Formats: sequence, structure tokens, C-alpha cells
Amino acid sequence: MAAVTRVNPTAVALGTLQSTLQLKLFKCVLNNSGVATARDATSAAFLTDEIGTTGALMQMKANGLELAFIGDGHALDVDTVATRLGRIVGAGSVTSSGVWTFTGGGTLTVTNPTTFVGLQT
Repeated sequence: MAAVTRVNPTAVALGTLQSTLQLKLFKCVLNNSGVATARDATSAAFLTDEIGTTGALMQMKANGLELAFIGDGHALDVDTVATRLGRIVGAGSVTSSGVWTFTGGGTLTVTNPTTFVGLQT
């Protein structure tokens, strides 16, 4: 029998998040200083509303400083998410990959974690 090399989806990599539907996992963290302070239920709703239908599943951590969501990998990357959410929290700009730095101090950092393990504790 001829050998077949598996290319799509990629072979299972134990301990690593895999996506077969163009979805990405995003973790957004406010550093709780300056403008980047904890969100209450009302202000957290502005953040989750902004993600809207580009986010399939989302959860705001109880401390109001972290948002994790699974979103549309075609429409979103870390800079886009940082910009969209950063503008809601306060004036600033993207200063490095996935980092929105607020004019009044603090940052919002967006990453693509490679595992669900330990994401929300």
C-alpha cells in the first residue's frame, strides 16, 4: 500500500490547541493600572458586545481584567482585537504585537494561547 502523508488537518500534537474551522483562541488582559482598570458588569458588556458575532464563545474572568474567547480567525488577529477593545477602554495605540498602550497609562495585551489548560482559574 502506498504511504500517505497527512497534511490537513495536521496530525495531533499532544498538549497543543488545534483548529480545523478557522477559529482562534484569544486571551485579553488589562494590566489594572492607569486607564486599564477592572471592568464591572456594565463596562465588560461593552467589550463583549464589541467582539459580537466574530466571537463564538467568550468569558470574562470574575476580576474583570481578563477576557477569553474563541473567534473568527479570518476576521481577527491580536492587533485587531487589541485595537477594537482598546478603543473602548481608552485612547491609545498598538505599540507592539497585540499590545494596546493607553494614553493615561496601562496596557491591554491580546495573545493566542496554545492551550485551554489554566486559561481561566
